[in-house]
Amino acid sequence: MLKPRLTVRTRHRRTNVLWLVGVFSCLIVIGMENILSSTFVLDGGNTIYGYLLKQVGFLVLGLLAAAGVWKLGYQWLRRWCGTLVLISALLLFAVKVVGITVNGAQRWLGYGAVSFQPSEFAKLAAIICTAAALTFFWECHGDQKTVVERFTKKWHIEHLAPLLLKKEKLFKSYGLICLLPALFLAVVILLQPDAGTAIVLFVPPAFMLLCSGIPLYDRHWSWWKLGISIVVTLAALGLAFYFFGHDYQKDRIRAWIYPDEYKKTIGYQISQSLIAIGSGGVWGQGMGTGISKFSYLPEAHTDFAYAILCQEWGFLGAILVLFLFFALIYFGIQAAGSCQDRFGMFLAMGITFSLGGQGLVNMAMVTDFFPVVGVPLPFISYGGSSLILNLISASLLLRVSYDNYIAAAQAQDMSAHQARQALRPPFIRH
Repeated sequence: MLKPRLTVRTRHRRTNVLWLVGVFSCLIVIGMENILSSTFVLDGGNTIYGYLLKQVGFLVLGLLAAAGVWKLGYQWLRRWCGTLVLISALLLFAVKVVGITVNGAQRWLGYGAVSFQPSEFAKLAAIICTAAALTFFWECHGDQKTVVERFTKKWHIEHLAPLLLKKEKLFKSYGLICLLPALFLAVVILLQPDAGTAIVLFVPPAFMLLCSGIPLYDRHWSWWKLGISIVVTLAALGLAFYFFGHDYQKDRIRAWIYPDEYKKTIGYQISQSLIAIGSGGVWGQGMGTGISKFSYLPEAHTDFAYAILCQEWGFLGAILVLFLFFALIYFGIQAAGSCQDRFGMFLAMGITFSLGGQGLVNMAMVTDFFPVVGVPLPFISYGGSSLILNLISASLLLRVSYDNYIAAAQAQDMSAHQARQALRPPFIRH
């Protein structure tokens, strides 16, 4: 049977789906190889596959969860966004009470050999909640009366509607109010302390708001008022960090600003990271043959996995991973821009900023373009919680892109079967 000829729009959206599948698949494969290479020295001679087998187990669990999310779609998440944020907050508070302390920070919950990091769940919950809030605003066409009426009716607080209608200044700050759930979760994570994860959690919702077109402040503010507000905010953050920041956080800033002075003390880790990257050259030392993982570079299989990859794969391998993350950002933004559903658009946008942004921040950290913030490289660093939540996020992004493709295929009168057939490679299409 002849396959129908695809239109330009349908072909473009099919390409988007296939590229995202290819990018995620490549990152997973590269991550598994890098974990085997960087962890066989940690198994104490018992087996060289210990960490790899654990990560494969996490991969299977993540794929099962991703398959379930794919089947359910993403619209149901909008109805449960408040519950997801509440669960995230409860888990984060539980970490402060009964959490497992590692390297001076309480970030995990678990019992025995089983543990997970609730902050990874909170990242996705913050994106979902922000996407739902932004969608709600645009579905009400930005009208204050409609927003207040629908909001009070949904939460059964109709008696507060007259009061809220009088708060025009509050409504003009709706964009900032959308960030309150993400800000709350970020502050709780900051108290663990985990400044890196708090930043990575809060920045994607902030970018979603900036791209949404919703005003952040009173439109009648002059530029000098806005400028003063920004300066005061930055100054307040700087003073808060100076007086309340932890010593290890300040040490990381010092080591970043003065690397040569602290390369044998607090800057040892980043110094060894740069040595590992430089020793890889263009072609690398070869898979599994890098020497920095032999007690030279701390956290070689987690936060600094990219340094080991650069050492063994060389400059070409480093550029390959960088290209994959830029491709993820590009095609993720394409999926968001093609989505006709606003919630799907904002969700895809947030997931793209989260996965792509975290990857770029990690690589900048490892190469000393950014202070050490302690965030893993998605799909490549070792970690069960991170891998499972990243796979769920990838599934949601793929589902948005796939739904865009199906909508374009149906617009040219293709059946669902024909659309699925057109997604398959030529050698398995029939």
